Formats: sequence, structure tokens, C-alpha cells
Amino acid sequence: AAGLGNPSAPDSVSQSMAVTILITGSLLLVICGLVTKSLKKSSGAEDAEADEPADDFATLLAEISREIRELDDSRAELSPTELTERINSLLKNQYFDLTSRNEELAALLGFSVYATIWDGVASAERLLLRAWSMATDEHLDEAIQELPRARSHIERACAAMQKVGSDTGVIEETAKVELDDPDAAKG
Repeated sequence: AAGLGNPSAPDSVSQSMAVTILITGSLLLVICGLVTKSLKKSSGAEDAEADEPADDFATLLAEISREIRELDDSRAELSPTELTERINSLLKNQYFDLTSRNEELAALLGFSVYATIWDGVASAERLLLRAWSMATDEHLDEAIQELPRARSHIERACAAMQKVGSDTGVIEETAKVELDDPDAAKG
């Protein structure tokens, strides 16, 4: 397109060649856009058939709930080191997997439903971080007091996720099994 109009140098592209380059480039741009759109549609259909993303979120949420429940149930036997290691593992693995996809969950569920679920997730995470901090400072009694609170918040998030599943026909079984019978999910 730089060759259109008055040539800036004697060795610049002729006007007819510049028009040809501009038209060819525009056509290629449109064709590539259509091909990309077509490929996204076909891969999107395959992804939808393969696995519901909401099921992934429900599974992660159920795993986090189970881990927090186990922490809370065994809080009397935990040392500060063991508590911090288990919280570290939970936050670096399952929690990271869930929270790194928060925008995807919001897009999937809509903001108001997402906010209902995420409130419990974020509150539980904050309480776990508080417990971790207190345990590293050798205040184990205060640290373990945060575990039942974290548990209640994550269970609230699981209940909200279960409600979404029962309302839409997605998610239901994974979260329901985890909430109703923790031992059934292990075996």
C-alpha cells in the first residue's frame, strides 16, 4: 500500500503492483480469518462432546472440600509443620488448578452464579492462608481454629455448585457424592 499515490523513491513499487499486493493481502487476511473461525467451531464441538468444563470445576471443588475436611478432622493430631505442609500442598495443587481458571468458570456460569460459588472458595482460601501463617509463627492453637471456618466456607461453595448442577443438569453427581458421603468418593 505504500506504493499507492506518489512514489517516494525511484526504485519503489509501481502503482499497479501496489494495488495487486494490497488486494492479495486483504483476500488472504479474510480467508485466514474464515479458516480460523471454522477450525475453532469444529474444535469447540469436539471439546463440548469430550467433557463438560463444569464437571472439572465440580471435581476440583470436591477435592478441595475433601482435603479441608480431612485437615479439620485431624486438627488435634497436627503439628505446625505438618499443617503448613498440607496447606501448602493443597494451595499449590488443587487450589491453584481451580483459581487459575476463575475467569473460565465466570464465563461458564454467569457472574452472579459464579460470585455465589467463588465467595466460599475465596473465603476458604483466605482462612487457609491465615492458618498457614499462624502455624509458621508457632501459634498452632489459633491456626487450627481457622480450619472449621474454612471448611464451612468451602462446603457453602460446594452446595452452590451442586445447586447449579441440579438446576442445569450438569455437575450434580460429583459434588453430591463428595458432600453426602466422603468415604464413597475415596473408593
